[in-house]
Amino acid sequence: MIEVNERIEVPSTPQIVWHLLSDPRAVVDCVPGAALGDKLEDGSFEATLTVKFGPARVTFRARIALELDAAAMTGHVTARGRDNQGGTRIRAKMTFKVVEQAEPPGSAIPIEARVEISGRLASLVEGGAALVVKRMTGEFTERLATRCAAATT
Repeated sequence: MIEVNERIEVPSTPQIVWHLLSDPRAVVDCVPGAALGDKLEDGSFEATLTVKFGPARVTFRARIALELDAAAMTGHVTARGRDNQGGTRIRAKMTFKVVEQAEPPGSAIPIEARVEISGRLASLVEGGAALVVKRMTGEFTERLATRCAAATT
């Protein structure tokens, strides 16, 4: 089990940040190695995520479901999938909330997630998870901040 508790900060208003985070395609554009496929009849999406764990690259194919509460500016994401070889399964649940931040002015986004990985690559993925999460969170934050800045101009 991998637990993620991150807080990212973006120098944009909560409304601008929420607008981008409530658009699945905009979010995926901010996630390194991610691609969003078609929206399915049940409202979920097909997606892929390629992650580098040391010298190994693993591509996961998943079905992603998103529940958004615009009034509270919160979101819940669930994902189920497997690696491209089919031997490793992944289940993830994530929640996030956009909150106003006074110092420095902008928005903060607390993120909590739980990821279950089973199968032949589980030990590789879990062993490098902390470093990968930090790296991906940093890249996501930079890309989100850039998109938010562009949305304000």
